Amino acid sequence: MGYSTLPIAKFHGSLLLIGLILFQYFSPLVYADESKTIERLIELTEPRGRAAQEKVARINAGKKAYMQFCVHCHGLQGRGNGKASAYLHPFPRDLSLGIFKFRSTPSNALPINEDLYRTIKQGIPGTAMPAWGEVLAEETLISLVEYIKYFSSRFQIETPDFIMPIGLEPPYEKRSIEKGRIVYKELRCGRCHGEKGERSGRLDNKLTDAWGNPSVVYDLKQPGLYKAGYSSEEIFHTLVTGLDGTPMSAYDYVSAGDLWHLVHFLQSQQKNDKISPLRMSQKIVSNSISKKIGVSPEDTAWKGIESVSVKLRALKSASGHPSVIKVQSLHNFEQIAFRLQWEDETPEMAKPGANFYMDAVALQFSSKSRFDLIYYGMGERQKPVNIWHWKADSFQIAEGQSQVRNKFAVNPFSEKSVEEMNASGFGTLTVQSLEDQQLVGRGRWKNGKWTVVFLRN
Repeated sequence: MGYSTLPIAKFHGSLLLIGLILFQYFSPLVYADESKTIERLIELTEPRGRAAQEKVARINAGKKAYMQFCVHCHGLQGRGNGKASAYLHPFPRDLSLGIFKFRSTPSNALPINEDLYRTIKQGIPGTAMPAWGEVLAEETLISLVEYIKYFSSRFQIETPDFIMPIGLEPPYEKRSIEKGRIVYKELRCGRCHGEKGERSGRLDNKLTDAWGNPSVVYDLKQPGLYKAGYSSEEIFHTLVTGLDGTPMSAYDYVSAGDLWHLVHFLQSQQKNDKISPLRMSQKIVSNSISKKIGVSPEDTAWKGIESVSVKLRALKSASGHPSVIKVQSLHNFEQIAFRLQWEDETPEMAKPGANFYMDAVALQFSSKSRFDLIYYGMGERQKPVNIWHWKADSFQIAEGQSQVRNKFAVNPFSEKSVEEMNASGFGTLTVQSLEDQQLVGRGRWKNGKWTVVFLRN
């Protein structure tokens, strides 16, 4: 495949794509009748005429977006069993069961449209659910809200309850913090979160959610892990509404004043790390040079070349610090190269008896000549992607690592650590034949950092 649109190459953000993760459960008896079409459901619940036609059009638009971006994790019927779900923790949420974690309404009530919209738009920290508002148009987000509501029959037989009031926040001061410390102890929050919210309670790693899956206790000292947001109002809402389906119950029986004190105590324990949002779409400029490009990670040609920091969202995430890869690119109108760097204290390479995944990195490109919005978890049907993959086998250079002398390659039929692959969705990944392998590259681990170069015509 050729890439002729130089000098600018666009690279679309994260390696993972996780669609609408909204936590819910209900009895299997309330599954929507799958034999009913969306149009029929609307006829049963909406007035006929132009309004119903517009709603049908909106829901069909939502279905199209769901099938492109969300089905891979949440499945055809929204039951959290998409092809990517086995790789994720926390697991994708079952949208068909009717209980949602993130709401402004009371516990066990349905969320309002704005709650669903906010979750889709902003994503969920500490999970693989990305912020779709940076990728999808406003109208598409609204259409997705309408479509996913038809996965659960609760939306056909119930209406959302009132929004829980939060009142006025008192001053953030020492007296309020100390009162919040007392409330924290009285509510026995430390059993899960530890005495100071550091995730060291005796119930950590012993809790399950409503589906029997392990329930992660998050470190409250890291504001970036507050799933429903870490502002004062957002923390208050989490406390007063709870996270349905999880061990985090609603403290709606506690006075608003005490909850505000608890909010201030939690904020007083938070680390002051600067939190930058996870951007899903960035532009990488490929700089032109006149000389031949080499594969050495320490080639002087890379000096002074601007790098773009790409933040990744983990498949299995419980930390508040996303991995960051710095990306640079060069081209000479015949070759194009990408140089990637990331921090890693301990390199994991191929060696005898290894029972772990080796360090690896991949770049994915749309096979179309123009930029196209495409599902970047291995592409889509009729929208194939070309993937450049590097793995830290024994042919990589790692200073100070004795296992490098063990000449163990990942693939006994290949002496290269880089490969070109193609895919058109999950389950379709194939390696190009040897004669079609145009990619070369090299990785180097030094002083707690990997540097990897990809190069091809």
